[in-house]
Amino acid sequence: MESLNLYGNNIRDEGAAAIAEALRGNAVLTALNVGFNSIGPTGATAIAEALRGNAVLVSLDVSYNRLTEEAALSIVRVERQRKKLTSLGLARCSIGPTGAAEIAEYVSGSAVLVSLDVSYNRLTEEAALSILRGTDPVTFLDLSRKGSSLGPASAIVIASLIAGNAVLKTLHIGDSKIDDEGAAAIAEALCGNKVLTTLDISDNRIGPEGGKAIAEALRGNGVLTELSLARNGIDDAGAVALASALPVNAVLTSLDVGHNRLTEEAALSIVRVERQRNKLTSLSLGACGIGPTGAAELAEYVSGSGVLTSIDLTLCGIGDEGAKAIGGALAVNGVLTNLVLMSNNIGDEGAAALASALRVNGVLKTLDLYFNNIGDEGAMAIGEALRGNAVLTFLDLRLNSKLGDEGKKAIRDAVSGREGFKIHLGWTFV
Repeated sequence: MESLNLYGNNIRDEGAAAIAEALRGNAVLTALNVGFNSIGPTGATAIAEALRGNAVLVSLDVSYNRLTEEAALSIVRVERQRKKLTSLGLARCSIGPTGAAEIAEYVSGSAVLVSLDVSYNRLTEEAALSILRGTDPVTFLDLSRKGSSLGPASAIVIASLIAGNAVLKTLHIGDSKIDDEGAAAIAEALCGNKVLTTLDISDNRIGPEGGKAIAEALRGNGVLTELSLARNGIDDAGAVALASALPVNAVLTSLDVGHNRLTEEAALSIVRVERQRNKLTSLSLGACGIGPTGAAELAEYVSGSGVLTSIDLTLCGIGDEGAKAIGGALAVNGVLTNLVLMSNNIGDEGAAALASALRVNGVLKTLDLYFNNIGDEGAMAIGEALRGNAVLTFLDLRLNSKLGDEGKKAIRDAVSGREGFKIHLGWTFV
């Protein structure tokens, strides 16, 4: 076994200690993820010590545990001597400015690290920038932060570093309050950058002007393939600017404009362009005011797309009529693998339409129907469809208030014994 993913298994310090002991004599495992496991300082320190005698592990993720800054840095200090990790995940590890400075030294001195996640820590602007300045040859960097900000001034510095960076391919700076000024600076940097392929500037208080600046950058950028602008303040003018930029951009394949200030018409302007462009493999339009009529137009887009594999319509209010339209599209679509319809007021009629589509659809793997109004009748229709569908592997029906024991049983019975299938009916996967 070369890769081991134990994310979210609550192994705690005892389990981490056992893993650490195994690492000492293991000469095969190259990737280990023990994120979200309630591991504390003792477990992290054990893993750090085990690295000293391990020459093969090159990817380690200890994010979202209960590490202190000192425990997280114990791994960094060992790795500064070991010099083997190409990927390190330290998200939400209580790292503050002092720890960030030490990580910056590690990054600047490493010739092998290409992926670093230090999101959701307690970094100051200067601390975050110190890490970014030393990122050669890092290709993936996540500086997203919750509850604190980089700010527009730091975004301008980041933009200057992007413009001159020849290796960084993925940058996440979500939740950093860069505002329109910062977005404009990053947009300008994108015009001259030839390597960055993924940019996440979600949740950054970017308004109409920032949205327009990013749209203008897309016209001349020939490398960016994934862009997230979710949870900002972009309005219809910004959306229209993005839509007008797409026809002259041949490379963008993933776009998230969900949870902005878009009306249905503005969101559909992107869809209409994309029906002709036919490049996006992933499109997120959550909370974009799309109702049943808009859903019908979206369904036509999905029906005719030969490339779209994921669409997110969370909080769009499409209702049963919209679900029927989407169901009709699923019946003829041969590429969509992920469909998110959370919080859309879909009832049994809509569920039945989606169930009918599942009977003939041979590609959809993930269906998210969280927080709708589906009851036992709709669930039983889905359950019956699943008996003949061997492709779907994930179904979320949590918080459907009308769903009772009979409907839940129908779903469970339909997928009983199916290896790898995950259903979410309450608050645990079964």
